[in-house]
Amino acid sequence: MQKFKPLLFAFVSWFLLLAVLHLPVIKDFVRYVMVSITHFSAIVTGKLLFLPVADKGYPVMDFAGFGMQVILECTAYNFYLFVLMITLFAPWTKRQKLINFAVFAGVIFITNNLRFLIMGAIGRYYPALFGQIHDYLWNILFAILVFMMFLWADSRSGNQIFSTAK
Repeated sequence: MQKFKPLLFAFVSWFLLLAVLHLPVIKDFVRYVMVSITHFSAIVTGKLLFLPVADKGYPVMDFAGFGMQVILECTAYNFYLFVLMITLFAPWTKRQKLINFAVFAGVIFITNNLRFLIMGAIGRYYPALFGQIHDYLWNILFAILVFMMFLWADSRSGNQIFSTAK
């Protein structure tokens, strides 16, 4: 049970950090920064992939005529914060923490940008499916992605939380 303390600390810290970031005096700034980054990066990613994306002015983007408004919850900020807390509390070396967080954040960043493009295509060509896929499937996929990345990083460390050895 002792080995699971880092995960418990990560969950509690993540929850507390989310509570602080939702304070009215902080939330507007966090929203502006995260939405701006996500809005810009999703459009740039779409352009780099030669997809029909357009900037309709902050915070709206367009995929082939299907408009999407970027809101705070679309930025994956909660997943970034969660992997930050996991990384801080995991029993890894400082080097492993730095590498793992860079990998975690990079994968979340790329996946979230691709999510916008995929959701734009779904909204454009299959609008009836948009709500269910957006609200349920992506949250589940992101949670699985973070868990799989953690298992990968933990398996590479010498002090594994999920090892079978006693």
